[in-house]
Amino acid sequence: MDKLLFDPNGWASIRLGINMPTRVERTVRRSNCESQLVGEQTGEFYDVILYFGIIDILQDYDISKKLEHAYKSMQYDPTSISAVDPKQYSKRFRDFIFRVFAEDT
Repeated sequence: MDKLLFDPNGWASIRLGINMPTRVERTVRRSNCESQLVGEQTGEFYDVILYFGIIDILQDYDISKKLEHAYKSMQYDPTSISAVDPKQYSKRFRDFIFRVFAEDT
């Protein structure tokens, strides 16, 4: 795992949800120091599983969003901007999820 993490050439092989090596080092905080945010390193490492959630703020695709889309489309790739119609947004989101998460085999 160290070779994969510390070799920039290996970073391309790391895929979220497929082979994302993760480990943590245990730290210990001094009991008499409330302001210590990060504890002292112990050299004890553990493999961990990360859990996370997706937060998305849904908004009405009203006239203001349509105008925003029209204006930004003149400056950027229309498929890459955030203000897109709901069907395109849904497809882009699903494609992203299917690309980054692998099905369990």
